[in-house]
Amino acid sequence: MLVIGPTEARSYAAHAGALPMLMPFASDTIRGLVYDSLAQRPLVGASVIAEPGGQSATTDATGRFVLVTAAPATRVSAFHLTLDRTGIGSLSAAVPAGSSVRVTLATPSSRTAWDRLCPGVVREAARDGVVFGTVRSADGRTRIARARVRVTWDKGPPHAATGIRQFEVRTDSIGSYYACGVPAQDNAYIVTYAPEYASGLIAIAGDSLPLRKLDLFAGRLSDAATAAPATTQIVTGFVRDGTRRPVVGATVDIDGIELTEKTDLGGRFRFAAAPTGTRMLLSRSVGYTPTLQPIDVMERGMEEVQVELTRSVLLPGVKVTERLAIPVLLAEFEEHRRAGFGTFLDSSVIERKTSIRNVFEGIPSLEVTGRDQSEFKMFTPVLSFSGSCPVNVFLDGRKSGTDELQALPKDLVAAVEVYVRQPNAPAKYRPTQNACGVVIVWTKMAFRR
Repeated sequence: MLVIGPTEARSYAAHAGALPMLMPFASDTIRGLVYDSLAQRPLVGASVIAEPGGQSATTDATGRFVLVTAAPATRVSAFHLTLDRTGIGSLSAAVPAGSSVRVTLATPSSRTAWDRLCPGVVREAARDGVVFGTVRSADGRTRIARARVRVTWDKGPPHAATGIRQFEVRTDSIGSYYACGVPAQDNAYIVTYAPEYASGLIAIAGDSLPLRKLDLFAGRLSDAATAAPATTQIVTGFVRDGTRRPVVGATVDIDGIELTEKTDLGGRFRFAAAPTGTRMLLSRSVGYTPTLQPIDVMERGMEEVQVELTRSVLLPGVKVTERLAIPVLLAEFEEHRRAGFGTFLDSSVIERKTSIRNVFEGIPSLEVTGRDQSEFKMFTPVLSFSGSCPVNVFLDGRKSGTDELQALPKDLVAAVEVYVRQPNAPAKYRPTQNACGVVIVWTKMAFRR
């Protein structure tokens, strides 16, 4: 409710033409309007509650309401699903004394919300959406400062500074983040990670509103230094159809687990060791539309997950065949591996490594130097002279560096390509300014899109 500052709720005495007369005034009658300045239209179906007393009313098709209270009210508050999903929570305004009282409650405009959440950030056309929230540990209490939050999207204009549909922000000292410049109408994919924590890749649907709130929980990763394993928890739930009947044999997947589970005769599924943090759960069954939903896997445990699948509608005489849709970046990696000119490590190899540095150690002719597991550099030999030079690093297809790799949890890496000799690398990854080798790192987030 306080995440974007005081809401723009305001109250004023009645004046000519403010609102049409709906019924005779009484000393215990409050009339008003609830307006959504983000969408620039009245907020229909909002619940308005008077305090004290608790009398309630619902806004009509024009956003208007009438409250009749047993005693004079001092404050009114409005609640609506739109207010929840934008992070505003509720609107509230004091009721001035008097028998002819009208109250208007309004959300901030998109311009005002941007100025409050994104001070100093240039607001670009078609990229005026904001995704914001908090990042906490899966213990539910610890807010994580300086965590990275990566945001990507499929469509819409790219980031002006980088030319790609992706950017990163960091959480502040109390674990809050503000990703300013996400196309509001497009689906977005968000992951958070820090040296000891990571969440899954969370998908949020495009929205007509420019504000989207997403609180994230990050699970603790395995620690090579102390040999402490990553935190896991049991996840159970039910898959049912629209009539509440169990869907038997449905396939259920959780982001971050290679294992797939199927529902039993009661529609129940169980994962014995799901990684903690915010994750995506995918449920599928023949004849039903697949459902993807976020879940928070907490260290203390969680309630059973409830999934509802909707039956697919097939037109008579239409043959529907299922095609395997391979994500673009995964297809690119497989194409490179078939060519066979480099060294390739996939998740089956990477999961046995102890750290992100250890992923690269032992690869022939790739020199890994540095003081410890979290600070390292990589070099390859140069045939034209005696010596070595720093490798060219690419992350998910874009130019990067070892500094970014050092901050990337090993558990988020899906595959690695190493080309000790630059001429063997794919043409698009051969820089013209040097002759050093090439390392390409692919994350699990990229391979799932």
